[in-house]
Amino acid sequence: MNNCPEPSLQSTLDTSSVMRLLHTKDFTVKQFFTDIPRYVILSHTWEQDEVTFQDIQNLDVARSKAGWCKVENACARARRYRFDWIWIDSCCINKESSAELSEALNSMYQYYEDAAMCYVYLSDVSGEYHPGHENSNFRDSRWFRRGWTLQELLAPEYVIFLDKGWEKIGTRWGLRGVVSAVTGIPVDVFEGRIIDEYSVAQRMSWAAFRETTRPEDQAYCLLGVFGVSMSPIYGEGGVKAFMRLQQEIIRISDDRSIFAWVAVPPTLKPWEFDRPARNTETRGLLARSPYEFRMSGDVQASNVELIGNQSSYSFNNNGLHIHLPFNPIPSSSEHFGEPIFLAHLLCQSKRGGSHLTVYLRKTSEHQYVRCYPDEIFLTSSLPPMDDVRELTVTEHLVTGRRVRASNTSRWTSQYEIELLRSAWDFFYQERSSSISSIDEHTVFLFLGEYTGAGAYYLSRKTGDSFRIARKNGRPSLSTDYSSIEGSIPGDTLLGKLKSGNYIMITSEKRGHSQEKIGVGYLAKDDPEIRLWTGPLRLPDLGVIAHPMLSIGGYEHLELQGIFPPDPFGRITQDMAYATVFRPHPDDPKECSHPTFRLLTYRWDYSYIFHVAFGLQGSSVWTDIIVQESSSHETSEYVWKSYLDSGPRAGKRLKGEGFAETKFTDYELVTAEIKRTQNLQLGDYSLRMYWKGR
Repeated sequence: MNNCPEPSLQSTLDTSSVMRLLHTKDFTVKQFFTDIPRYVILSHTWEQDEVTFQDIQNLDVARSKAGWCKVENACARARRYRFDWIWIDSCCINKESSAELSEALNSMYQYYEDAAMCYVYLSDVSGEYHPGHENSNFRDSRWFRRGWTLQELLAPEYVIFLDKGWEKIGTRWGLRGVVSAVTGIPVDVFEGRIIDEYSVAQRMSWAAFRETTRPEDQAYCLLGVFGVSMSPIYGEGGVKAFMRLQQEIIRISDDRSIFAWVAVPPTLKPWEFDRPARNTETRGLLARSPYEFRMSGDVQASNVELIGNQSSYSFNNNGLHIHLPFNPIPSSSEHFGEPIFLAHLLCQSKRGGSHLTVYLRKTSEHQYVRCYPDEIFLTSSLPPMDDVRELTVTEHLVTGRRVRASNTSRWTSQYEIELLRSAWDFFYQERSSSISSIDEHTVFLFLGEYTGAGAYYLSRKTGDSFRIARKNGRPSLSTDYSSIEGSIPGDTLLGKLKSGNYIMITSEKRGHSQEKIGVGYLAKDDPEIRLWTGPLRLPDLGVIAHPMLSIGGYEHLELQGIFPPDPFGRITQDMAYATVFRPHPDDPKECSHPTFRLLTYRWDYSYIFHVAFGLQGSSVWTDIIVQESSSHETSEYVWKSYLDSGPRAGKRLKGEGFAETKFTDYELVTAEIKRTQNLQLGDYSLRMYWKGR
């Protein structure tokens, strides 16, 4: 072993805020102003009887709380990886001090960003299956639905997921495809792309389906995501807090995608479910909650260069002052008494490059309101840009976040390499004085940046071998079959062995310069191997339907579910979103990436309606089946009937976007799927209609 001096535990972090950290050994809380030591941070969802800042002052009181188990286990894991300090929000913030609470809320993104590691504890998840496996409950964790955990997912450099027994599930990098599908956040965010490069609308959409206990927190939990600060005022209400957040964003950004939101459609009577309805309220240009950005995940940042020095806008006491190119809608005054315009936001959707427009109604000489707020109309082209007005100054986006400094020394690095049980068949061949044995399955490895040393392992049974070394400051892996030498910007590497099996290494930072590397072995016939080796595949078609449908004008159907389960799907109060894929030669199993899905609706206890839709060649098709509730045909059974070997395959092969079936002797039910002209999730809308004969 190379006897290098032990590095100081003090980091170079510098923050203007006061930070409290919990000592992992004696559970004392210490306050830091500068020279904050290297620490690990915990992300979790609050449950009953959490340990508070006041509780932790008296360990007898703290140990009597149900939440003590969480604190104790988090500290135990941190100690195992040589961390002396940990930050846990429940007991490191004095929430009885409004000033301290305000400072913590505005600094929290930075707390997570500066942490050496982030432990995500999923108290409702079992690690029995890979998170991408259909039997895993990883996707259903409450952690993915909470507002505050969004920044806790985005900010840290290294994130590790732990199950309810505090066993490691995987890392954010290694599970980035699954996490992307669950959250709707593009996978390249987890591969290192800076979030400031995404439009305001896109970032808002990441929070659209998340919930907070306090309504104001829907805004406060997004402060770090947008790099703004504001004082929390609990009691002001969620809408007012979210309005304030948008005004703060406007101060530092001229991205007009902040106006690319869609209001919730009006609540319909049961007999109105089968007819289109418009929201007739009038609004301004600011949204009322993150949920109104639920359709905006594909909206790109505005191209303000199109209008040059007219790009700035500001908010003052009589509204938002902005330059918007617009076109009048013919004969619009017949309905509202004042003309209506299509105003261009200078934003485009990544799907098809369509331009986004909103409806504005003129109320006086220079005053407008937004009408039809539940619609954003998509157009193929922009209007002329020849209306030049006085010069304004554009402020560049400044988030106030520091560039993350690397915690890795360029010249030396120390690794503790442990063979997990699945890899116990391998043994290391000592070829370097840089290696020393700790026990039968663990070695200590010291590597300089340019040395050729590494840890060589050989299998007693298969003869497979692999080598762990270091390149560009990160661990690298090479095998006798494939070489992935070089720095991959993540913490999980997978290499194929000569036998066709795989070796996987995962690195985790510790409280000093060492890293711990776990080595696992995956058999080529392991049914979960594709979940580790396959990249995230995005759906080719997205369809919006209503979760409530009308039958007979008075009764209504309620959506029961989507089959096969859709990791990209959503069911909310006003929409159901489901996706399908095109056939792929490398993915012959229809269940892996279904080319069609089934929406199942129930009418009281009498009937079940199955609506199938999907892709057939270049066509989008749909079909509808009505069954009595006593039918033994499950959703899975009906879905399989559309496979090539099934009795309903002909319906799918026709590729028709319209289907009709008899409900009673005098009534017909139809399903129709059409491309939409409004901003929404997916490109198509699916509707059902009832009619008498």
